[in-house]
Amino acid sequence: MKRSYCFYLLFSFCLLSFHTRAQNQTDAFSYLKRPDKDGKIEIIQDPAIRSRVNVHLSQQAKLNGIRGYRISVYFGSGQDSKKTAELTRAKFVSKYTDVSCYIKFEYPYFKVYVGDFRTRSGALKFLNEIAYDYPDAFIREDIINFPE
Repeated sequence: MKRSYCFYLLFSFCLLSFHTRAQNQTDAFSYLKRPDKDGKIEIIQDPAIRSRVNVHLSQQAKLNGIRGYRISVYFGSGQDSKKTAELTRAKFVSKYTDVSCYIKFEYPYFKVYVGDFRTRSGALKFLNEIAYDYPDAFIREDIINFPE
């Protein structure tokens, strides 16, 4: 009897938490349907599409970003690698003020990455711009920040 009671209580708790989480989840299509000054948007679609889009958005939110590309302009290890990475970042930021720049430590290397590119072609275009200053730079896949 106690065992079935515990199971029932656990099952009820799981259903309650799932229901609460489902209500708090933001729905991209509900956001689009909200009334605006100029009119209303009506979306006619299969419910499976709404479900898939919302699953995709929740997975991307867990990543703290989206899949994209960055350009590696420096990586090094050793005693002066942190100092060299900071100097490389400072030099890059002074020349390219509108492009984001990151220093990461991934054992045993300090690495400097630049940009938040959604497509490989966008990263390649920028790589061609900086190729003279950074001849050893290369493109790599990374989790990038959400666009503004």
